[in-house]
Amino acid sequence: MLRPRFRRSLAAASGAAVLSTVLVAGPASAQEDVTTEQISAVPEVTHVPRTEDSYPFNAADHARVPVDLAAHGYVEEEYFLSGNANVYTEADGTLAVERTAVPYTNRILVRHPAHANKASGAVFVDIYNASNGYDIEDMWRRLSTNILAEGHTYVGVTSKPINVDALYNFDAERYEDLSWFDEECGETYEPTGTPEEFEARGGPWGEVPCTETGLVWDILTQTGNALRDPEAGAEILGGTPLRSLFLIGQSQSSMYLNTYVNNFHLPVQEAQGGNVWDGYLSAAGNWMERPLNDAEGGASGLVTVDGPETPVEVDVPWISVDSESDAALFPAQALLPRDLAENSRVWQIPGTGHTYSMSPVVPDNAELIKAGRPGRVFPTAYTPYPMEPAMIAAGQALIDNHQKGKALPASAWFERDAQGNLVRDENGNVLGGVRYGLMELGLAEFKGYATPGDMNGVADPISEDEFYASWNNRSQYLAKQRAFDNGLRQAGYLTADGQQLFAERANLVLDEIGIP
Repeated sequence: MLRPRFRRSLAAASGAAVLSTVLVAGPASAQEDVTTEQISAVPEVTHVPRTEDSYPFNAADHARVPVDLAAHGYVEEEYFLSGNANVYTEADGTLAVERTAVPYTNRILVRHPAHANKASGAVFVDIYNASNGYDIEDMWRRLSTNILAEGHTYVGVTSKPINVDALYNFDAERYEDLSWFDEECGETYEPTGTPEEFEARGGPWGEVPCTETGLVWDILTQTGNALRDPEAGAEILGGTPLRSLFLIGQSQSSMYLNTYVNNFHLPVQEAQGGNVWDGYLSAAGNWMERPLNDAEGGASGLVTVDGPETPVEVDVPWISVDSESDAALFPAQALLPRDLAENSRVWQIPGTGHTYSMSPVVPDNAELIKAGRPGRVFPTAYTPYPMEPAMIAAGQALIDNHQKGKALPASAWFERDAQGNLVRDENGNVLGGVRYGLMELGLAEFKGYATPGDMNGVADPISEDEFYASWNNRSQYLAKQRAFDNGLRQAGYLTADGQQLFAERANLVLDEIGIP
């Protein structure tokens, strides 16, 4: 087991099958057909209580701006899930098992309404992003205000060994039982330690010796199994109902989600005789996927592969939301329109950044230092054009489709010229996609990126003279924006709270222009 400063002797290892060293180095073993045992398994659930001296990493009350979940009628609980996972391969073009029954212990962090009658029954399971080498709650960052207002449940799942390393640094005693480790590897492992030591060992793309990222696929399935299990689910969800269960992820985690849907949705459905997940929401990941295991993709680095030209036909809704800055961060080909399965949609949102680095609900820098990771440097300029309303609307579309049979809003693609470049209007804003009133009415030039590597975007407001050439005053402008966005609400691309956020951002831009 991977532990801080020490590891168990092999004599103390479990009798269960473990991951062979051939996945770390050496020739691949004989492949086995995909079987149902690990796919259908329900992991053991262990509650990890909060104490005076120990609390979870990502605890809401330790965010950059602390969140009082109790004031929202919510509770936050941490659990460890322990089971056995397969390591898969598709080296020959078909899904097969490379190694079977590798023991693991992983963690989930759950936020649900304190009282069952306040819960909507919608449960969003977020694949924690690993791009900074710790559990990034990207989708909580995007959806938290809506989740708390609507009574949804949020479950975050640790998704990569480098994130487990951060947890060891954060609280060695609390997290010592977490393991994505190969007992037979023969190496010892020390957590990376300080932020400087973390960077020296490769940062978030550094290799964590004797671990296997490919355990994540069965870990995700078994997390869903646990939530659906009458006994385990009741414990994890605190007795609140589960009506709809969605798997979600952003950026690198969106690539995990794409990989999962295209490779595992149908095998899981066949093995279990039904669906674990009632829908999928991926953000800012385009059509990129991850290799199924470290041997095929490299244990370190963000190795990506192109997803299929046409996504797998799934019988549940799958919405992908792209930001404008993805056009620079990823190959342009990934954002081009393509054929979609009947239940799949793509919403491309002009003017939006890949991420929201100014979010107040990210971990406080003191928490990151404690986890052995560098503190965040927050941008001084970013686009005030938010992607959150589109993400919230996409989540609501999943709920309405699953619970009410409501049709998904149509796909909306960026407009391209003959060379594949984004086409812009007279204000410099990208045409096509889902354009909200703040952009359609031309209050500013909203760019999803200032330079190709920028993930936050920038805005260049119009002048005061340009404003008065079109509108008499602030109230008239806001009324026009509200009327335009009302149409998008009716079409399903916007919700009431998303519309309110756009109004707030419009007022910020109007202040910048100097409109009283």
